[in-house]
Amino acid sequence: MDRTYLTWLQTNPGFNQAEAWPAERFPDAEFRYFREAGCLVCALAVMLRHFSIEQAANESLFDPWILNQRLIECGAFNPAADLELSHIGRLYPMEYLGAVPCSGNALARFAENGFPCLVTVPGEKAARHFTALLEPLPEDAIVFDPLCGEKRLGMYDRICEIRVFRPAKKDRIFRCDNLKKLSSPERHT
Repeated sequence: MDRTYLTWLQTNPGFNQAEAWPAERFPDAEFRYFREAGCLVCALAVMLRHFSIEQAANESLFDPWILNQRLIECGAFNPAADLELSHIGRLYPMEYLGAVPCSGNALARFAENGFPCLVTVPGEKAARHFTALLEPLPEDAIVFDPLCGEKRLGMYDRICEIRVFRPAKKDRIFRCDNLKKLSSPERHT
């Protein structure tokens, strides 16, 4: 599998040429550019490619910027540009299950059962910084950090929680208008 998606850093100049969350659409947003608050969308894009949920390998068809535009079009952000993870099913055959405390056993169990995960660590500008689980290891894990790329989870001072997703059955059809609006938007750095 082509792993160029592991270069999708939130500081990538291509993702910062324009505002990701413009004021006219997101009047309450504190941050406007990926470099400021793109970790969640970048980690989510990497997770989608890493677990082959997003099939487009060609970066002209899919990258964090394109994912962000799709999420905007489907109404997955609130006026503060906080992403509501519960809306991921509007675009992909998966369901956001929620947050659980982080442990090596939990990461391994989710990975063994095919549940993609994001792992949160303390952030600089907000309470959480999002990383994507790439590979659980016996005593550690490898994650994709949108600020620096691949990194061992044990290198962080603290790990906040695991955000768990469940892939849906392949025959389920998803559309942007078929889910009720749920709460709990995500603040990110």
